[in-house]
Amino acid sequence: MIGMAESYAKAKEEELRVRLTEQINAQEKTLIDIYNLISSRIKYDVLQFIDGTIIVNQRFFKKIFEGYGYSISHRFENVSSGSSVDLYFENPSTSEKNVFIIAVEIVTFAQAWIDIYRNNSITASGTSITPLNLNMSSSNTSVSYIEYGGTYSTGELALNTVCPGGSRIRAVGGVSEVGESVIINPGSNILVRVTNKSADSQDMSIRIIWWEESI
Repeated sequence: MIGMAESYAKAKEEELRVRLTEQINAQEKTLIDIYNLISSRIKYDVLQFIDGTIIVNQRFFKKIFEGYGYSISHRFENVSSGSSVDLYFENPSTSEKNVFIIAVEIVTFAQAWIDIYRNNSITASGTSITPLNLNMSSSNTSVSYIEYGGTYSTGELALNTVCPGGSRIRAVGGVSEVGESVIINPGSNILVRVTNKSADSQDMSIRIIWWEESI
């Protein structure tokens, strides 16, 4: 009788162990499913632009939280056929910071040429643009200097491409098409030039997104 009781107890213990293991595995699977669901939504909602391209540099979001993420944008209206618009972006030599550009975005109704030059010179100053801090609770200000509409002596051609009419193209940046950032060191600059290649006057816009970090 004692032997039968021990065997029965061991069988019940094994049955209980199996049931507990199954319950733990089921709960673990549920947690994994929840994690995967949250991860997928973060990936495609937070890290994704409206047109489907994905920011691969997640460090940028940390910099926004810290108050060091910035953006600027400008719309150029009624740009005549064959004319160009310029946007100048400089990291001053005294900034003591590196500028990490995430994306340069050009939107235009017109067919356009897009050229980006490095290390340019200002011949006649244009209109300055104040950078916007992407953390609305931060009082940090950008060290970068941005202007448009001036006269510039272009430096090294770093990129030249085209933009089909009525579309959006990200010419530089940490998005899925390019997958890398551009670092502008103190004393360096870039010039973004967009040329209207359509037959009519059209509107264009340029947006730049970046963060800054002390050297």
